[in-house]
Formats: sequence, C-alpha cells, structure tokens
Amino acid sequence: MSTIPEITDIDVLYSAPKLTSARTRWTQLSVAFEQMYGRVPEFIARSPGRVNLIGEHIDYAGFGVLPMAIEDDCLIAIARNPDASTVRLANTNPKYPVLEFTPHSADKGFVDIDPERHVWSNYFLAGYRGVLEDVGIKNPHGMLALMSGTVPTGAGLSSSSAFVCCAVNATLQAQKSLLPEGKLPSAHELAVISIRAERHVGTMGGGMDQACSILSKPKSAIFIEFHPVLKVTPVFFPVTVPPIAFVITNTLVTSDKAVTAPVRYNLRVVETRGAAAILARALGLTIPAVLKVHLKQVLDAHFEKVGFNYEGKTEAEADIEKLVEMGKIVERVFGTAEIKHGVDYKTMCEMAGMEEEEFRKLFIKHPIRAETFHLYRRAKHVYSEEKRVVQFRDTCEKAMVQEEAGTKVDAESLFVKLGGLMDASQTSCHSLFDCSCDELEELTVLARRAGAYGSRLTGAGWGGAAVSLVAEDKVPEFIAQIKTHFYGKHHPDLTPEQLDAAVFASAPSSGAATFVGHF
Repeated sequence: MSTIPEITDIDVLYSAPKLTSARTRWTQLSVAFEQMYGRVPEFIARSPGRVNLIGEHIDYAGFGVLPMAIEDDCLIAIARNPDASTVRLANTNPKYPVLEFTPHSADKGFVDIDPERHVWSNYFLAGYRGVLEDVGIKNPHGMLALMSGTVPTGAGLSSSSAFVCCAVNATLQAQKSLLPEGKLPSAHELAVISIRAERHVGTMGGGMDQACSILSKPKSAIFIEFHPVLKVTPVFFPVTVPPIAFVITNTLVTSDKAVTAPVRYNLRVVETRGAAAILARALGLTIPAVLKVHLKQVLDAHFEKVGFNYEGKTEAEADIEKLVEMGKIVERVFGTAEIKHGVDYKTMCEMAGMEEEEFRKLFIKHPIRAETFHLYRRAKHVYSEEKRVVQFRDTCEKAMVQEEAGTKVDAESLFVKLGGLMDASQTSCHSLFDCSCDELEELTVLARRAGAYGSRLTGAGWGGAAVSLVAEDKVPEFIAQIKTHFYGKHHPDLTPEQLDAAVFASAPSSGAATFVGHF
C-alpha cells in the first residue's frame, strides 16, 4: 500500500480559483515559522476537512458513507530536534495558547490528555500519542511545530479530525528516521491510526472523517466502508452541462463534538449499539467480536442465517433489498408505541438480555447523559440512510458508465435524483435521528428556494453546516440569495470576508500530503 504522498508543489491540492490565496497562506506559514524558531521548516504536513455528501451517523454503525475532501485544510510546519525530546506547538492564530511538553515514557502513554478539558492542543496530542504507540517509538525526537487551519471549527466539516490526521502525519514524518527500514506505515494504516487516536479526546467516531482526510483522491468523492475492514473507493461525477457543484453553508451555530458528546454524539453511538444488540437477540443471531455489535453486523448475520437470492441482481439492488427488509424488521421489533416513544436504560438492557453493568462495560466507553433511549428512530434512520448512500453511489456510477459509452448524461435528471436523496436524508436526520436544529432546517429550506436540487446537514449536525447540490452556473446567484436571506437576517454584521468564509463552493480535494519543497 502507498504512503502519504510527498509533494513539491501545492497546485495538486487546490482548484485554480483558490490556488493563489493558498500559495500566500503557505508562504506566510513558512515565514512565520522561521521568525518564531529561527530556522525554516523541514516539511509541512497537510490534511483537509471534509463534507459528507450523504450518509450521516452511520459510519459507527458499520455502514458506508460518501464524503469528499474539501480545499480548506490543516497545515503543520515542522522542524526536528534530534538532540532533545521536547515538543513546542504554536498556532498562527494568537488566540490559541502555545503548548510545550516533554513526553513521558511509553508505558505512561507519552502525554496526558484530559477529555474533560476542551483545549485545542488535545487534538495534536492525540495524533502524537497515536503514532508513537502504534509504531513503537520509545524515545522520540523533539519537534518544533506551527499550525495553520482554515477548516471552520464547529461547522461539521471535520476541523478536529483534520487536525488529528495532520498531527499523525507530522509526527510520523518527524520520527521516521527512528523506524526500522521498510516499516513506514501506509496511508491506509495511518487512517486507522488516526481513527483510534481521536478517541483519546473523548469522542466515539466511526472513522469517516479520518479516512476521508487521509485517503481522498483528487476530483472525486469517496465511498468509505468500515465493515469488515476499512475500504475506500473513489466515486466520480460525470461531465454534465452545467457541471455539478456542492455549496457549503455554515449556520454559524457551533457544535463542538467534544463538549456535547455525552448528550449527542456518544449517546447516539450507544443507542445504535443498543438497538443492534436487541435486534440480534430478537433474530436469534450470534454476533462475533465479544458482542460489540453494530447494525451492519446484524444485517450481515441475518442474511447469512436466512439466505438471500442474488440471482439477476446487481450489488446495489441486492443491498437495497436487504436494507428495505431490515427496515421492516425494525418496525416489527421496535414498532410498539411504548418503544417508539423511547425507553429507559433498565428497559433497554432487559430488551438486550443483559445486566445493566454488562451493557455498560460493552457499549459505554465514554460518558453519556440520558433518561430516554430512542432505539426505533435510530435504527430506522441508519438502515434507511444507508439505502440512500447505496442509491447515490449507484446513480453516479451508472451515469459514469453512460458517459464512458459515449452517451451524454442529462444534468437535470442526474441532479434531481441526487438532490432528492439529499433531501430525504435531511428529513431523516431531523425526524428520526434528532440531529438537526432550527437554523439547519431554515437554511436547507432557503437553499431549495434559492435553486438547490437538494440540501442537507453535514458533519453530525446540531449546528454546523449544510451542503447543497447546485448547478455550477447558478452558484453565484445561489450564494447571493443565501447571503441575503439567511446571513442578512441572522448575522447582518458579518464582513464580506466573513461571509465568503461562511458560504462557499468547494471542489473535491485530494487527501493528506507532505510538502517537502520551498517557498
């Protein structure tokens, strides 16, 4: 497997409209590093944010998702200090305090990370620790580091995961001389390291953000599967007239996963795992992996037990048929009014056939706070959302086959199909997964009125951003309407620069890279 690519020019990372400003930023980072540390950086690690086009809150249920990397990213300029182990990390944004530390011994975990302290440097520490633990370095080199980030924080565009991934890449590059020959981890392995590393800050993510940030390819979205193993497949969009475009609109309602996780993100993980355990019991399934069951395992085990007729069906058709059937099973198992209203913790454990402490040890790895657990709505969302992901990918791939056969792809028909799936996803996120908010509801409605074929929340929800499918020739008009009717109403004091940062179109970006050139 290939490693994270080393590059000497950043033109492979950005579209033409954004390249000039990107060069200015990279140059300023290099100059600031030299002014701060008295030496030029040896390399600059880069990891992008991402926008999830469809597939919300299903990665940690074992299902595939379809994000794309965006051009906004995290950069960390690095110089090594082989004569000491001290690490100094600064940020080009002065509001973030400098971090300086000397790592502990390996048996003490190298660094202290307190998930209850929501500080920016935790994400760097998580990546740093994750690499050292995984590759077995016991006496790391010191590092001088300066970070620059343009992924909006709290917008659901994965600024935290971009930082963790960038820290993983930066730390590995700084320490690779200490690795045995031939032991440099592949990009795929670094994605897995990053997924595990981010859990040090107290969130139970499924892995979409890190896999997209590290493994994305230029000019495509990426279909990411997690079960039974991590697998990525580029998904390309056909050439259409007008071309397809995706516009990101930030509600400016901040959703900090680390702060709200006990009542939102981590709670949803527990609810989906609880639903999976109950479904497995109801269906008489034996699930491996010490009962740490998720909803994809339930689907696979069920159809392995009862069989499935694949004859005459494409892979997508078979997947859709299975997901529809699982939706019917959810109705059968969780369909009573009492369960649909939500159950308490004791009842959930009883339904799973577990003692309360047993359930807690298996499924609750991070703090949660809840009196009611909504098993029906969560499971219903997960299976229906994965069906939409399969349909979205299948629509794109069929269009590509049509294009390769020399037949023109009708833009209107394609956009209507994809947009309809995005709209249905938003409805499910709102009504079944309870991860929307008033501002997202308003913004997605405005987006459709402004000409979007579909609009949905992205990046977990509860604030953050929406993503809208728009014909490329309508993007300027669309953005102007959103600025007037949403930001003009809710944020009239934003400067033009702040408005441009809040609503923007992004081309699909490549994944992580290490710049080894000079500015």
